[in-house]
Amino acid sequence: MIGKSRIALYVAANQAHSRSRVVRALSSQDTFSIMKKIAIVAVLILFILLLTKIAQQVPPEPPPGMAFSLKAQQVVQCSSEDITLVDKHQKATHLEKDDSWPECSVFQKDDVLDFYLSRGAKTKYLSREKTEWWRKAM
Repeated sequence: MIGKSRIALYVAANQAHSRSRVVRALSSQDTFSIMKKIAIVAVLILFILLLTKIAQQVPPEPPPGMAFSLKAQQVVQCSSEDITLVDKHQKATHLEKDDSWPECSVFQKDDVLDFYLSRGAKTKYLSREKTEWWRKAM
């Protein structure tokens, strides 16, 4: 009887020891799983913040002196300080003039012109030319 009880105690002790190993293994896997989930959430939050920052960036102002053109424009209002141009689709463009612009009397009411301008604190006048016939029709 003594031999059987020792064996029973030994088996019971081994079973308890193996159960504690299983519990320890499960708890370390659970901890790893929780840490993995926290890391994924943190990466997602950082990714969303990065995308938000990129989306909210406004493109910088073009540098002064950057040339541009306005095609097929009619002068509807002109003064010594500003000028308003309108295209064929009735979209108005208001510009503040600098000293490089010609007198307002140069612009005729029915003329359709292509303007070549430059950016700055105020719009600089570079040149103008009559709009080609095919561009007026567009």
